[in-house]
This record gives sequence, C-alpha cells and structure tokens, in this order.
Amino acid sequence: MAQARPAVATHSRLRRSAEAFRNRDWLGIGIELLVVTLGVLLAFQIDQWAQDRRQARDERQFLERMWRETNEAIKENDWVISMHAYNRRALMLGLARRSDPKALALYTGGCGADSMPGLGFNDTSYEELGASGRLNLVTDPQLRLDLRRVAAAQADAVAQLNYSRQRSIPVRQALGPYFRLDVDRDGRRECKMNWPALVKDPLATNAIVHGERNHVLMWWKRAYTRDLLATAHNRIACKLGKPDCLDHVPQIVGRRNYSDVIPPSLARKFDETANMWTDRLRGETN
Repeated sequence: MAQARPAVATHSRLRRSAEAFRNRDWLGIGIELLVVTLGVLLAFQIDQWAQDRRQARDERQFLERMWRETNEAIKENDWVISMHAYNRRALMLGLARRSDPKALALYTGGCGADSMPGLGFNDTSYEELGASGRLNLVTDPQLRLDLRRVAAAQADAVAQLNYSRQRSIPVRQALGPYFRLDVDRDGRRECKMNWPALVKDPLATNAIVHGERNHVLMWWKRAYTRDLLATAHNRIACKLGKPDCLDHVPQIVGRRNYSDVIPPSLARKFDETANMWTDRLRGETN
C-alpha cells in the first residue's frame, strides 16, 4: 500500500497535466510546472544543506585534531631545537677556550657533538587526510597552504636528520677517545670531554667543527618547521575560536643572526641552567 500511493499521486498529476493540455488550461499547466520545479529545487537544497553540514562537521573534527597535534608538535620541536642549540654552544665554548689552558682544563662539556635527537613529527591527522585525497575538506585556502608547507618542511627535516646521522658517525669515531664516561651515585650516566687532550688532535678538532655544523643545519630545519607549525596552529586556533588565538605568533627564525636561539617557551629554563653552570665554573676557577 505504501508503494502504491506515490504511483497514484504521480499518475494523478500526469492526468491533470494531460487534461490541462487538452483544455488548454495554461494557468493549470504553469501551476503544475511550478510545483514540480519547486519540489525538485527544494529537494536539491535540502540535500546540499545536509552535505554542507556534514562537511562542516568533518572539517571541525579534523581541525580539532590538528589543533592538538600542532600544539604537541611545537613542544616537541622546541625541545629538539633547544638540544641542538645547547650542543652547539657547548662545542663552540670548548673551542673558544683553546687559548686559556686553565679554563680549558675545567671545561668538560661537548659530549653531545654527535647527538642527533630522532624525535619524529606529530602529523597523523594530516597524513591521514593527505593519503585519502581529502585535503580540500579544509575550506580555508590559506590554511590548506599552511598545512602543505608544514608537511613539506617536515619531510625536508627528516631527510636532513638522516644525512646528519650519517655525518655524525665519523665525528663519534674521532671524538670517542676523549669521552670520559662515568656513573654518578644515583646511577645516572655522566659524560665529560677531555678538552686539553682533544685540542692537540687536529682530527678531533676538525670533528668538533663538523659536529657543530651538523647541529646548525638541524637547528635551522627544526626551527623553520616549528615556525610553520606555529603559524598553522594559530590559524587553526582562530578558526575554532580557541583561547590561544593570537594576533602574533612568536617566531624564532631570523630573530638573531646565529643559529642557537632557544624557543621562547624554553628560553628562561635554558638561561637558568646556563647561569647555574657558569656560576659553578667560576667557583671551580676561583
């Protein structure tokens, strides 16, 4: 019975239209055409409205995930950047004391010459969307461009990391004899560099310079990626109405003319650690 009713209604409408044509009832014909047209348009409009709602819901869910992922990725990159900056500074500080044997004898830093933190990138949602070909789910063209730039920078940083790891192997081999490893009373591993002996070895000194260069390259790749992440995160936060939507996103690339700038979120902590070691070194010198 339920299936017969639409057929009867359609047959009835066709019969009325045929009678209107026979009777040349143009008003009736116009009304019938208007009703049919409006019905079709209304059906299309309802379908489009439902599709727009689904797309808006899917976009918001994706952006919520990206907002969380970019936030975590920024923190992860800040940590890795600080490690590269710290290791670079430690190496340069040792080389700078070559002309001061007393200060060089007291200095033991630089064990991170060959250390290349392998922390990955938090990009699950973007990879999932990109692999499915649904990146156009993001309606903001600038945000789509920002996310593509982040993905490209991450891929470039991964390639640089693999290269730097290969370059770190001969650095480790050349500096191995000058590492002094120990374990403190709490069971934690300690490493100290024998700088007075190291600076007398041209091969080891050359390895220090290569290690410093590796950290510089990784700093730039990570810092550039971090700044792109911060830009994308800010745009997402503003689109979602999050409290961390800011007019200005702190950037670290280009703020100074050397590549050991610490991210703003870690600057104070790093300075406190650096001051602690400086005060300790002064006390040992005196």
